[in-house]
Amino acid sequence: MTQARRGVIYILTNPLIPGIVKIGRTARSVTERVREISRPTGVPADYEVIYDQVVGDAHAAEKEIHTLLRPHRINPQKEFFQTSVREAIHVVQDIAARYPIDEAQESVEFDALPALEDRMRRWLRRDLVSVKFVQFSDLCLIKWVIQPDFRELAAYENIFDLGVFGDGDCDHEELFCPSHNPPKENFKQFLELDSYSMIFTGLNILTEEASDYVAHLWEERKIHSPVRLKWNVVDTAYDMMGPEVEWRNILAKYGVGGRSSNVEPSIVPGVD
Repeated sequence: MTQARRGVIYILTNPLIPGIVKIGRTARSVTERVREISRPTGVPADYEVIYDQVVGDAHAAEKEIHTLLRPHRINPQKEFFQTSVREAIHVVQDIAARYPIDEAQESVEFDALPALEDRMRRWLRRDLVSVKFVQFSDLCLIKWVIQPDFRELAAYENIFDLGVFGDGDCDHEELFCPSHNPPKENFKQFLELDSYSMIFTGLNILTEEASDYVAHLWEERKIHSPVRLKWNVVDTAYDMMGPEVEWRNILAKYGVGGRSSNVEPSIVPGVD
């Protein structure tokens, strides 16, 4: 297997074409591929991603999948199949398992969640449990895991190709270029990525409220959202033992307490 063969197998549906799925492969972001497929005027509604999976040899995996689903293929020249979504996912998962990626040997991985929490914890979605930056020799990915219900063990992994921020012609000035930038440099670029780019491209790690706020700042007011969130403490609640005069004296000795409450809170300086 060579890096050039690695890619993503995807399953798409269109709400106005029930009972039909499109199964294909791409070396780019699936989101970008969906926008490309949905762009022609003859397409009645945008396609939706039902399932996608990174595989070690996308060309071979796609060929096997199409061969197995040949009886359901509508047109030999097109990637549309008349089958259920459940059956399509089952076939893709079964074939994709034969083309795994040895991430331990082929990738460098960084845990991005601690740095993101330090930078923008209040904006991160509440069901987010893991964010990983993964770089191969020809691919930079973000893998995030959500657990919608903490009472259940079910969690869901999302894979996002950072190549969406480039134009396909990777050079030393391109964001997240794996062939020119070392993993640490690309990881640093990701941690400094502006939040508007995150929500615009579909890197869905922010809450809906934060996404709306970021979009409002730029689209309505032409103000960039801050790279790192800041805040002003406007009041302090005390929960101390003993008489108030005693614990206030102790806190004062260590420089704690006596905060002013006349500071107006502000996330973005200059925004009313």
